[in-house]
Amino acid sequence: MKDYLFLLLLLLSLLLSLFASCPSPCSCVPGPTGTTVNCSGLHLERVPQGLPADATALLLRGNNLTDLFGQLPPLPSLLHLDLSYNQLKQLGRGLIFHNFSSLEVLDLSHNDFRTVFNGVFRGIHRLHTLLMMHVQIKFIEEHVFDGLTNLKKLHLSHNHLNAIFPEWFRELPQLEELHLENNHISYVNNGCFSSLHSLLILSLNGNRIRGVSDGAFDGLHNLTALYLEDNQLSKVPSVSMRAIRQLRVLRLGGNFFPQLHTGDFVRLNLEECFVENIAGLTLIDRGAFWDLPYLKTLHLHHNAQLQFVDEQAFINVPNLRILSLHGNNLSALSKEVVKSFQKPLQISLHQNPLVCDCNIRWISEILKGGNNSTRIQILGTLECDGPIQRVPVLSLDPSQIPENCPPVLVGSTNLTVDKKIGEGHVFQCRAHGLPSPKIHWILPDGRVLNQTSNDSRMRLKGPGSLELHPIRPADRGTYTCVAENLLGQAIGVMTLIVENIDIHLFPQSVASTFVTVVWNGTARNAFPEYEIVYRREEEGVREYQSVTVNQFFRSYTINNLRPNALYKFCIGVKSKEDKQYVQFSCTWVKTRDESFMMQGIHRTSNVAVAAVLGIVASMTLVVCAVTVAARKYRQRHYDTPEKSLVTHMAQIPLENLHSPLMAHAGS
Repeated sequence: MKDYLFLLLLLLSLLLSLFASCPSPCSCVPGPTGTTVNCSGLHLERVPQGLPADATALLLRGNNLTDLFGQLPPLPSLLHLDLSYNQLKQLGRGLIFHNFSSLEVLDLSHNDFRTVFNGVFRGIHRLHTLLMMHVQIKFIEEHVFDGLTNLKKLHLSHNHLNAIFPEWFRELPQLEELHLENNHISYVNNGCFSSLHSLLILSLNGNRIRGVSDGAFDGLHNLTALYLEDNQLSKVPSVSMRAIRQLRVLRLGGNFFPQLHTGDFVRLNLEECFVENIAGLTLIDRGAFWDLPYLKTLHLHHNAQLQFVDEQAFINVPNLRILSLHGNNLSALSKEVVKSFQKPLQISLHQNPLVCDCNIRWISEILKGGNNSTRIQILGTLECDGPIQRVPVLSLDPSQIPENCPPVLVGSTNLTVDKKIGEGHVFQCRAHGLPSPKIHWILPDGRVLNQTSNDSRMRLKGPGSLELHPIRPADRGTYTCVAENLLGQAIGVMTLIVENIDIHLFPQSVASTFVTVVWNGTARNAFPEYEIVYRREEEGVREYQSVTVNQFFRSYTINNLRPNALYKFCIGVKSKEDKQYVQFSCTWVKTRDESFMMQGIHRTSNVAVAAVLGIVASMTLVVCAVTVAARKYRQRHYDTPEKSLVTHMAQIPLENLHSPLMAHAGS
């Protein structure tokens, strides 16, 4: 009985001592490994004194703390420190957290500091989770995270970071999650994450990313999830993604892709891919999804302008199980699309303006339990948008739907496009119909362009895509898209208006062997560099010579020309893709004759001689003046000795002077 009383008293004394060390107004909860001190939401302006030495968790969330310098005592057992939702203005340079050698979780979210300096996390080597979301961070020094070799999760979302620096991550070998979403990042450069070999999740959602370098994701050997949603990407960063061999989940929704091109998603190990809520996406081209052996779920829904999915958009995607196409602008989906899938497939097509013609027949058969109904499941309620409206597709009799129908063009085909000389453009023309329509183009000059045509500047990029680059003045006019099958044809007309570039070339000075040309206009800085080409306008001279000048030049002198010859000078740009030259402005100049050159030499010689004679005369006058001055100076010193010397001589006694005459007289 006495033993029980002793133990009870001992326990009571321990509890009393524990509660006695808990600072007011905080609450302290003992645990098996230490004490949790909760001081959250108390409007504190300073950290309470008297914190228990065995504290393993210190919760200071939701107070009015502005500065922590000198306020946090050594807590060697502290594992979790929550300082979120305060008003911290600065963190200093390493004198705040250095006493928390066991700290594993640090939450600094929802504060007001803008800069994170080197050394601030010095001494907390066991930290595995660092949270700094919703702060005002604009600048992070290069070596802030040095020494955090056990860090696994780093959250820097909802700040004001403009760029990513690889130096931040050089000493984070164990990092598994990096969250940089909702910052102001505009570009992802090569090697940004090259040292993060253990990274599993990278989130860059909600930034302003417009471009991703080809080597941006090099080194991410174990990355399984990449989030790039809600940025400003105009094309899929396909090259950079191929370096991520373990990538399983990819999110690209909310970007600015106008089209998914051939090879945008190729040879990736994806299992799930999100390309949804892209307002400008209009079509998915042939082979956009290619060699994706592990892809199971593809989200292509709620793309409000998506009107066409090529019948060969999916090549070697054998394991796809879920294809979400609802909420788009599809009038039809080719039966050939689903033929490429080998496993049972669920397709969602509701909330699309489906046209109930021959292209809907295969869907109607599946809904009625006919062909492929055991392998393909159509999700959602489908309705006809034409030629009869608001009629459920399920109510249609497949036998009453024609097996074939003439082509119907998809998208905006009767349009006018304004482009400038030197720019590029791709005309798009797609069509539904059975049999599948073939497409060719009629150019403004009447030529027919199809898959077998060969033109260096005009070429078909897949069925229905006509690319022009660079555009020349002669390209203006009407381009006609013709889609045809056995039952008929559909025609779309597109007009190209070519605007001249406002750059004009003029001669500034003309000599016998050189000409200086200048150029002006509002488009002087429109291109990074220009080509000036020139040749002699004589029979048998066809080749142009050229020089390259950058956009900051406004004039250029061309030498080694023939006297008394007519030259043609032009300014333009050269296409990087095919090296084609696009001309903006030309001028013709006749060089001076040889007598003009000799006059120039004669005048130059006379001027040179006169200059030399003038210099010699001037030097002679200077030498004479110096000589005269020197003589006068010496003469003045000879006639009038210095006063100091005269005074000194006056002090010498006469008897000290030796004179032969005086000596002789004395004898």
